[in-house]
Amino acid sequence: MWLGKENLIMSKKKVLTKKERINEMTILGLFIAIIAVMGLVPFLGFIPIFGLSATIVHIPVLIGAVLLGRKNGVILGLAFGVVSLIRGATSVGFDFVFIFPWVSILPRVIFGLIIYDVYRLFSKFIKVRIVALIVSFIVLSMIHSLLVLPMLVTTFPLILGSASWSSTVGSVEGVLEWMQDTSAFSTAMKWILGVLVTNSLVEALLAGVIGGTVADRLIQYLKLNNTTFRVEE
Repeated sequence: MWLGKENLIMSKKKVLTKKERINEMTILGLFIAIIAVMGLVPFLGFIPIFGLSATIVHIPVLIGAVLLGRKNGVILGLAFGVVSLIRGATSVGFDFVFIFPWVSILPRVIFGLIIYDVYRLFSKFIKVRIVALIVSFIVLSMIHSLLVLPMLVTTFPLILGSASWSSTVGSVEGVLEWMQDTSAFSTAMKWILGVLVTNSLVEALLAGVIGGTVADRLIQYLKLNNTTFRVEE
């Protein structure tokens, strides 16, 4: 529900005052800055695992979207996507494929769009807020992986048709030899399964434990300070 003097329920709209809008924009800017720092500083927001990076940059996107609502969630998802594109343009290994906007940006915008509503859905059935946050963040993190991975596969024909893997994505020990012995489709399926079992599970658990705990504390803090944001008890 809305956290304010009037304690309005979620379904009712409330026009924010100028001060409240400034506060909301300030918090939004802070989250965007966190995303940028985590995404662009090496090994801070993207953790290399088997030639591809496991990301924890989606954690501030999750927290910010829950606190600030659907529209701001889209903005945070867009910021995440742009940072991912920049990283792809300056990286080697499989991260190179994130130079394509439909891989780096489109899934992250959709991700930011659904966060607020998915959390609200879980909060209706799970009455303990921190548990609802942890469960919804784990599910959302897996959804994020399922949004990104099919887009990654669409880049395979483009890359394989234009240049060898060694000259396009750089040398990743063992990967090139593995790919030479399998068909493109079989390679894609094995790679997706491997990423889901490794990177995606790590990302989901980190998002649930870290993101859910931080989001719960922030919501409690805003409630105690009578701050008006789009958060739910």
